Amino acid sequence: MTESTKLKYFIGRRCDEIDWVTTANIIWNMYGVCVFSVEEKWVRDLYTLPRSFQEISEDLGRWGTKHFGEIRTEVKVTDEDPLSSENMFADENIVLSPGTSGKTVVKLPEERVAAAIEFMKVSAKLVIEDQFDRKFLSLKARESKLEQFLWEAQVRESNNLDGDTPVIDSIVAAKGSKKEDVAAGILAGSAAFKEKVVALYADMLKVKQEFTNCATIKELNVLWQTYMGIPIPNEQAKELGQVHEEGEQLTQDDVDPGLHI
Repeated sequence: MTESTKLKYFIGRRCDEIDWVTTANIIWNMYGVCVFSVEEKWVRDLYTLPRSFQEISEDLGRWGTKHFGEIRTEVKVTDEDPLSSENMFADENIVLSPGTSGKTVVKLPEERVAAAIEFMKVSAKLVIEDQFDRKFLSLKARESKLEQFLWEAQVRESNNLDGDTPVIDSIVAAKGSKKEDVAAGILAGSAAFKEKVVALYADMLKVKQEFTNCATIKELNVLWQTYMGIPIPNEQAKELGQVHEEGEQLTQDDVDPGLHI
């Protein structure tokens, strides 16, 4: 690859305007998370997008996405994959089934496994943060934007009733309440809101830490199923007793789709 076509890789929350960026190539676009590459000389165009993106390594961009959730130690790769021409990873003892020409069975190297683990954590972080951001906005949505704009002034004035209190004075005039009662109500409301936000933040940290603590793809698969409704691979489901016989068929337990955060 020449210097002029050197690629940079990025990850962020889903953004339909990616096509605005010249040479942008979407690699992975699922669960509200988008991964794409851009020629280095066009990275500047990312500033035209309404959402922000963080740069990730080529390993995460190419291989972390490719092996997301992969629990097999041997996989089939196409001729375009560098592993197909690296004899140290090729498994010559496996015969491919008909219709798989152009593919090679290779042993998945630790570098690819590590990339998949890191990508599953990074993408989960974005999904989790997005969901808790929505919950936070739902809390704020209970009050008008005008009310929210004046929250800080209301609290400041309520803590210093001997000073200038134009906002509280306007509330007193409108409601006909006592100044002290208005101030007490404002402070109580502010404390209750902060308590809910702190609880929400603690819940988010707890879920994120569960993903951070994972050391294997199998562990991450379980969390993706638990919190994001993404079924674990069939072989892993068998190991966990989530596949049962129904007559002559094996059926995997149903997974409730959607977010459970």
